[in-house]
Amino acid sequence: MLFWDKFKRNFSKKNDRKYTAEDPELERFLTKILGFKPLNLAIYKKAFVHRSAQVKDENGNDVNFERLEFLGDAVLGLIISVFIFEKAPDKQEGYLTKMRSKIVSRSQLNGVGKQMQLVKRLHPAGNPNLGEDINGDLVEALIGAVYLDKGFDTTAKFIFTKIIDKHFDMEKLEKTISSYKSLILEWGQKTKNKLSFNTFEEDNAEDLIVFVSVVRLNEKVISKGRGTSKKRAEENASKRAYYFLQNKMENAV
Repeated sequence: MLFWDKFKRNFSKKNDRKYTAEDPELERFLTKILGFKPLNLAIYKKAFVHRSAQVKDENGNDVNFERLEFLGDAVLGLIISVFIFEKAPDKQEGYLTKMRSKIVSRSQLNGVGKQMQLVKRLHPAGNPNLGEDINGDLVEALIGAVYLDKGFDTTAKFIFTKIIDKHFDMEKLEKTISSYKSLILEWGQKTKNKLSFNTFEEDNAEDLIVFVSVVRLNEKVISKGRGTSKKRAEENASKRAYYFLQNKMENAV
């Protein structure tokens, strides 16, 4: 059987099941922020389990939101791409790519997650000190859960009505910086200043992987940043480097 046929069959079966795990409080919370009543509440429960909670299923497999986060990230990227493509018919690929990056940036998704107060639904056994990025992670995991529970059309409607319309101003986004790392590296190339990153995993007694990134300008340390991934650590360090270099960058020819 072709993969696509198998996928359609399995996905259809998943969504035909009208199964809802018992949790009236979570169901009310989700119905309010999603705008519809979930079918399979068990999927959404996984979206609020961080791996530090060390939850296992009946077969001893880890249960956390990371797979849903992966799926939600991909679905969000596709739907945002369609939105920008339709919203800016006269713009070229460079503009479309930058605007998509700005909308799905960690800082933007963190803000959306905070507004939705998603961290209040985190599994209580998890690490309470997960940092700022947990807000955006939960948004992506929630989107992944919606996709599995309701399919593409409902997910797209949720993203358009509950995320884009409520949380994004396209005119303001055009003026924001989407990647501090790209910005300072571009400045370094233009001005022949050497910028380098040293990113490594931090020793941590807690069950949480944290990376540290050190930015050097001509071999001199100018900033450091931390994050739950190498990419986020480097972006956080780049943002601090940008503010350190801002006067020089603004005066560059």
